[in-house]
Amino acid sequence: MVVIESFNNPQKNKNMIKEREPILERISILFQVFLSLMTFYLVLEISGDFPESYIREQKEHLIIGFVLIPVWFVLLDIFEMGAMARILKHAQVIKKYFLIVAIGSLFLYLTTKFFDYNSLTTDVLYLFAALNFLVLTFQKFISRALLSYFRSKGYNTRMVLAIADETSIPFIQQLIENDNWGYRIWGIISDSQEVKDAVGDRFPVYSESESFTKIIDEKVIDEVFYCKQDFETSVIKKLVDDCREIGVSFHIHNEVLSFSGLKPKLFFLNHQFFLSFRNTPENYFALKIKGAMDFFLTILILIAISPIMILLAVLIKLEDGGDVFFKQIRVGRYGRHFTCFKFRTMVEDAEDQKEKLMALNEQDGPVFKIKNDPRITKVGKFLRKTSLDELPQFFNVLMGDMSIVGPRPPVPSEVKQYKRSLNRRLSINPGITCTWQVSGRNNIPFEKWMAMDMEYIDNWSLKLDFIIMMKTFKVILRGTGQ
Repeated sequence: MVVIESFNNPQKNKNMIKEREPILERISILFQVFLSLMTFYLVLEISGDFPESYIREQKEHLIIGFVLIPVWFVLLDIFEMGAMARILKHAQVIKKYFLIVAIGSLFLYLTTKFFDYNSLTTDVLYLFAALNFLVLTFQKFISRALLSYFRSKGYNTRMVLAIADETSIPFIQQLIENDNWGYRIWGIISDSQEVKDAVGDRFPVYSESESFTKIIDEKVIDEVFYCKQDFETSVIKKLVDDCREIGVSFHIHNEVLSFSGLKPKLFFLNHQFFLSFRNTPENYFALKIKGAMDFFLTILILIAISPIMILLAVLIKLEDGGDVFFKQIRVGRYGRHFTCFKFRTMVEDAEDQKEKLMALNEQDGPVFKIKNDPRITKVGKFLRKTSLDELPQFFNVLMGDMSIVGPRPPVPSEVKQYKRSLNRRLSINPGITCTWQVSGRNNIPFEKWMAMDMEYIDNWSLKLDFIIMMKTFKVILRGTGQ
């Protein structure tokens, strides 16, 4: 949601809670700093680094404690963890506290090194970071639960005026159903008959021809939500100015500015903000974690499966004496070509025989797939059924050409036949496994396969990658590959 906040007008303060929120946010931050400080000294007590004669004989821990106070205060303030956060998701809360504790602990570590403080060990810092993260997260969840309860009872609420049309009905229903958010719809401005039929019996519905300024001047309105699909800059500017004059917050629902299914997000450059429309994963921190996990997890996996890979290589060699690996040029991120490795599952001249078998292709679109391909060797049939033929692609992950999870890398001839819109599959690193791999593979039509890849890109998260990896293990164990 794009938010345009106006300044409070001292002549018109209609909600005491609204006035007190900045103070309450500061109190919340101070309380969290206090909890962090107490956690620090508790860890020292637990670790045995806090002798009775501590203050007299050892000042290092005390100095670190004083350093902790401003650092945690600034970090909590930057990440806005003192805010009441009416609609902030639990995952976002966890991520913010993880960053706060990680950055803060790193700062404490650097402080100990800079001042050459040897009494505060790395183990103590690790324990403090883990316990501090748990304490801060737990207190936030408890406070959010309490606030949600009181909001559902009518306390700490904001009165909302919605400017709506028929596309706004789902959002209005959200506000109605989630009373723990603390938003109460006072009224709606709309000429839509659908809006009147849906909620007209519950809230006052005003015509768009009525005076907007008169409504917000005479009624108790804390915030205005603009949810209409139609967007005219001059109209919005007038509404914002009307709200700014009397200290009412004005919000534009992000659906208003969505185009072709793309929703805008705020992007800042040199203290200027832009509305950005992106259709690829953009969570910088999470993507860095994904890259690091790909690298380190791949090393562990290769070490663990090296005996299996050696055994499979021997079996492939013994069957027909041919090459162990099948190397093929594939298309990676943004169209870059790379050599993809797999265990060879077909006869040596499989590519030469492909043209003769085109009539047997069972996959629609530009992809060539045959369920009972006569070119597959006996060992190859087992490798494909268990998906073990993909194991050498972990070397591609180490080289940075692929990820563990991502859309399968296509061959150049397939990409040439893509519709232009399908090239978005190439906007991220291809992967060893993805939704298609764990959902039926050859039994899925090409268009649905592509739709699965697009859905993965649009909804990517570390959690989704983890789920796909778990499902991949299940596919390997069941031997349902083809």
